[in-house]
This record gives sequence, structure tokens and C-alpha cells, in this order.
Amino acid sequence: MMRISNIAPACAEVAEQASHVRINYDKIPAYARFIVDKYPVTEVLGADDHFVSGDREKTAAYVFALDSVNFGSGYFAIAEEAGVELEYATIARRLKKAFEQGNFTTPEEWTRITAEDFSRLLSVPLEKHPHLDELLQNFADHLRETGERVIAEYGGKVLNLLAACGYSAVSLAEKVATWENFRDVHSYKGRDVPILKRAQILAADMQLALFGQEGGGLHDMDKLTCFADNMVPHVLRCDGILEYTSDAPIVSGSENEIEIRAAAVHAVECMKRALGGAVTSVNLDHMLWHRGYGSEIYGQKPHRTLSVWY
Repeated sequence: MMRISNIAPACAEVAEQASHVRINYDKIPAYARFIVDKYPVTEVLGADDHFVSGDREKTAAYVFALDSVNFGSGYFAIAEEAGVELEYATIARRLKKAFEQGNFTTPEEWTRITAEDFSRLLSVPLEKHPHLDELLQNFADHLRETGERVIAEYGGKVLNLLAACGYSAVSLAEKVATWENFRDVHSYKGRDVPILKRAQILAADMQLALFGQEGGGLHDMDKLTCFADNMVPHVLRCDGILEYTSDAPIVSGSENEIEIRAAAVHAVECMKRALGGAVTSVNLDHMLWHRGYGSEIYGQKPHRTLSVWY
């Protein structure tokens, strides 16, 4: 099993050896203080965009379904060029609508979902673009595997999974990271580097959706790293913490891409240490995510990678 505790040291080692990315360590202390002062909001699962129900199993199922398909950022520009609305918020809202209508709400239903279902769900026409067809198929494959696993191992109930993990964010992330559809681990210079973005964000989203951000719930959120996608390193690059180029599409799993993501993880860990551990890496991730949608950053393009990990 790939351990959450392995992520930070592995990413630090990649950052130290990186040839495509540079971290400006001297800027980190002041930058960390700037981020926590300007972006105190750490809540990202708003009811406007996400399904929230008094039925905790349905809420947990929504979160699991969403984070099973919480990827495709590299495809979103292709969708835009094809005249199709598609981004994270689109996926979250349309999955929310499906849950409100009683569609695709259980792991048993997920085991039968198809690319055609996702085409209708997301209003993304099939045969509009080969890469969009590929993305829809990936969505179906990933959600089907989640459904099959929850049925086979946890009696078809997501809350059974949380209980089996002892309501531990680390145990939850490590458990799903053993599944192929969450195993965000990459080979770099002859060794495995775990990043586990979606496995970790699943734990964070479960905490926010079921327990809120104030105490209780999953008891070891402080052990998670940031969720290295394209947004966090993009914000850090725009703000001068990371230096790398992002003009050309970057291949998923390439040395360049692994260095970008690993450097982002390591930089956020350095920010956390600079703040004396007063906030978690998850808190900082949410703050950086909010900054990424601000006017100073949003117009600048992040790196593009066709990936199932973010």
C-alpha cells in the first residue's frame, strides 16, 4: 500500500533533483503569510454547486461519485474550442442535478454507467471531438470501478467504507489509492512517486460535506498534503514561488509533469512549516484554489495535460 506519509518526502526529493522546475524558497515565508491573510476561506463545497442532503449516505455517495470523475482539466480547453461548456463546476452541478432527480445515486447504478450516460448527463455530444469521447469513456470507467469496489468490499454503502477506515482521512485516502482508478503514482528516475491528488481530495471533500470544517469527522486531516493538479502549481508560478514553462501541452506522467506537481506539494509543505503548522496543507490548498479564480491569476493559462488525475 502506498502511504500518505510517503508523499511529502518523495515530492521533496523530486523537487531537489528537478531540472524543469525551480522553487524560490526565499519567497515562501512572506508569501505564506500573504495567502493566509488574504484568503482565509477554506470551505469549497458550497451548496450552490454541490449536492447536500439530510441523508448522509446520499451525500457521501455524491462526494464519492464526484471525486471518482474529478479530472479532465486538460480537456476543458478542447471542450471550449468545440463550443461545449465543461469544467469542474459543470461536472459538480450536473451530477448534483442527477442526484436531485434520483439518477446515478448508488454504487449499484454506477456499475452500469456508460459514456453515453455521461454524454447526456454533462451535455457533451459524442463524436464532437475524439478527446472528448475519450474523456467521457474515462468518466464511465472510473465511476464504474468505484461502484464495483464499494459493492464488493463495503456492501454497497459509502458510509460503510468510512467506518471501515475508522473515520481516518489518511486511511480513506490510502484505501482508495489501492484501486486502479485512484492510484496516482508515477515513475520518476527509477522510483515511484505518489501524489494521490484525487484520493486525498476525496477525504477532504467527505470531511467538508459530512462534518463541516470545524472539528469532528475525519480525525487526521492535518496529515494530508495539498492536492497537486494544475491549479496549485499555476498559482505558485504566477506568484513567483515556482518557475517553469507551461506553453506546450505536457504529457501525463512525464518527467516535466511529475516535477511540476511534486514541486507544488513540496512548496506547500514549506509554506505550512513557515507558518508554524498553524494551518494544514489542505487549508493552504483551498486558499490557493480560491486565489486561482481571482482576477490576478485567472486570465493566465495553467499547464495543460490530458490526465485522469486532475
